[in-house]
Amino acid sequence: MLSIEVELLKSFNRLVFAISGGKDSMALLHFAINHLDHDKFYVITVHHNLRGKEGQRDRDFVVDYCKSNGIKCEVYEEQIKEFCEENGYTIEQGARIRRREIFKDIVLSKKADRVVTAHQKDDQIESILMHIFRGSGIKGLVGMEKDDGIIIRPMLNVSTEDIKQYIKENKVPFVQDSTNFELEYSRNKIRNVVLKEIEKVYPNVGENILRLAEISQKTQSYIDEHTPKAHKEEDGVSLYIKDIASKDITASQAIINAVDMVSTRVDLEKGHIESIFDLIDKESGKQVDLPFNTCAVKEGQKIVFFKKDLKGFEPIPFTLGTHIVGEWVIKISKEDNGGLRADLDVIKDTIICTREPGMTFKKYKGGTKSLGDYLTDIKVPKRLRDYLPIIAKNQDVYAVLPYEIADIVAITDKTKEVVYIKAERVK
Repeated sequence: MLSIEVELLKSFNRLVFAISGGKDSMALLHFAINHLDHDKFYVITVHHNLRGKEGQRDRDFVVDYCKSNGIKCEVYEEQIKEFCEENGYTIEQGARIRRREIFKDIVLSKKADRVVTAHQKDDQIESILMHIFRGSGIKGLVGMEKDDGIIIRPMLNVSTEDIKQYIKENKVPFVQDSTNFELEYSRNKIRNVVLKEIEKVYPNVGENILRLAEISQKTQSYIDEHTPKAHKEEDGVSLYIKDIASKDITASQAIINAVDMVSTRVDLEKGHIESIFDLIDKESGKQVDLPFNTCAVKEGQKIVFFKKDLKGFEPIPFTLGTHIVGEWVIKISKEDNGGLRADLDVIKDTIICTREPGMTFKKYKGGTKSLGDYLTDIKVPKRLRDYLPIIAKNQDVYAVLPYEIADIVAITDKTKEVVYIKAERVK
């Protein structure tokens, strides 16, 4: 009998089990099939398209096993190699990040309350060691959380030996991933080389690491209670400089938490945190790049953390209807949609575009100034200015969405038709 936390699983209304077909995940799935109501969960398997026929075999194995047991199974076909090349990740990083993105989407879209994974005791030990080697702080010593809001891991107290015994006693089928033995992957090196060498000197190293995790968890809980909280921004989160000016352990933890909120479990190292502290004494607008396309920038009296994946767009004609441009959905209608109001006859021969050098804007009942000065006045962060939708004719700006219309398109007693323009950022 596996010491899987059944009550944790039963505390959720709807779960999805991420199953690869390997020994650990199949033990978990077999356990779920025999201890949970089948209408309370389903299965996903992520096919990375990295291992040719072997990967296809694993995918089909999971699908067939679920079908034979009356369990719904969804396959996610991913092109991980291309994903990694596009984003500058190693295969190991990219596969982990993409899986996390899939899991997050499932939970946020309410397809399930949590994603259940088969991470077990040895995985926890390996993760903590990897965090130590990368220069982690106390949070890294805690290891993987039992429930992080997206993933639950009900097998963290289960050993490899217990899983092997369960598989044998219950005749649970599984497949073997040959890449588990390839030493080019850092986790495999930890598992197959480093830990084995350490155990020759310290036979109980695994249990000692787990005890360290328990102690670290108590310390981490205390730190969390005293850590400044991040604030939501339009495209990320921010920390007030006054809250992290001490540069102490709570300030470091605040930075880690902030980055976690905008990225997919970015692994911050000491050098990254120090580079963010350095921003405190620099001028506004200075920024530092962080792992996995994440960035921190000083803006006035705060540090803003965001993903560097904003999308620009090509100009399109101003027409009635719904337009998706870059990060924005723009709805243009003669019916009141709660957006900006403009004179249709005046604005109809314009384009929707992003800003260009030399553009000017005369706001409603105001003076004319450069578009850049106007955006500075209304405190639009520099990192967002090149992605804002602008309505313009030549160099004259008729509206800055979603903020304000120009005086030239304002409603007057001569207006024949009113048009409503509503712009919402969808990311």
